[in-house]
Amino acid sequence: MHKSLSNSYKSSTLKRHSGSLSPFVHSIFRLNQTNNLQSQSSLANSIKTPSGYSPFRHFNQNPCFFSSGYFPNGVNLKGFGRNESGVSCAKLFFRSFCSEMCRESMAYDVVIVGAGPAGLSAAIRLKQLCREKNVDLSVCVVEKGAEVGAHIISGNVFEPRALNELLPQWKQEEAPIRVPVSSDKFWFLTKDRAFSLPSPFSNRGNYVISLSQLVRWLGGKAEELGVEIYPGFAASEILYDADNKVIGIGTNDMGIAKDGSKKENFQRGVELRGRITLLAEGCRGSLSEKLIKNFKLREKSHAQHQTYALGIKEVWEIDEGKHNPGEILHTLGWPLDQKTYGGSFLYHMNDRQIALGLVVALNYHNPFLNPYEEF
Repeated sequence: MHKSLSNSYKSSTLKRHSGSLSPFVHSIFRLNQTNNLQSQSSLANSIKTPSGYSPFRHFNQNPCFFSSGYFPNGVNLKGFGRNESGVSCAKLFFRSFCSEMCRESMAYDVVIVGAGPAGLSAAIRLKQLCREKNVDLSVCVVEKGAEVGAHIISGNVFEPRALNELLPQWKQEEAPIRVPVSSDKFWFLTKDRAFSLPSPFSNRGNYVISLSQLVRWLGGKAEELGVEIYPGFAASEILYDADNKVIGIGTNDMGIAKDGSKKENFQRGVELRGRITLLAEGCRGSLSEKLIKNFKLREKSHAQHQTYALGIKEVWEIDEGKHNPGEILHTLGWPLDQKTYGGSFLYHMNDRQIALGLVVALNYHNPFLNPYEEF
């Protein structure tokens, strides 16, 4: 697991953690050779990372050593004895990172689920505040996509006001935001005609962008500030303490066959524990839905149920003579009937590309309607 995390997204912070393991390894063998329980406990408490954290944590009273992610000084090491299951568990865990008794756990100040615009912006702002206040908080972002931006498919008309506040120098730092809106049209379509309507949008000063490219750029900026990003690991469960308080998330197990059995390459998921857990999963997030149900958030806030639509998008490359960078077109009407809410969009991006899509609300009445065929 540690190797996968280290290599998956070039996390300099994680590599720094890995490079500081030597003194801890020697300390484990010293613990294994010590007969006095009190001296073992004192030695374990004396082992600290540069941030002042202890690298040990207890699972079912069996101490385990972790390769990365440090644990607060308040970890209770009482009873850390020299027994067959204790110290040998630590040695085994360090070497294989796999055990049925315990799974790897990494502790952070803030754990963020989802490396989309919201999750990465939150991570960047937290690290900016750390620099302003001269404090050091550990922040990690876990992303289910194979790489940052892999699940962000939106063509986008982007209002830069929030980015101006977050990263004022984004133009000088070559953010992938280069095509300003040049025109903004709004049409009502029938099968044979298009009727121009007053545009309900105000896109002057906005840009036509690829949101996936912007998210990749934000991921780089977050890492420059010390955020650890782990793509390719989906958050599959919420972790609670004895008081039903959220204390982090667990990633999905890997190497499971279709019948649920464990294959030879089975690998246990990782616990990412945080003092604060921020869910930035986007629309219909699986963990968010579990929390909403568990804590009855909709009932407590008297919230209306969310409504959803299905969006389908393609990117086309067109002739130079038909390409107008920055042109925006939104439509209502055909091919949808009058009982179906939705419409289409067409955005002219750079490099002779356009983003073309259709959005259909999921409350359509016709059970035979196929949004993709309508698109």
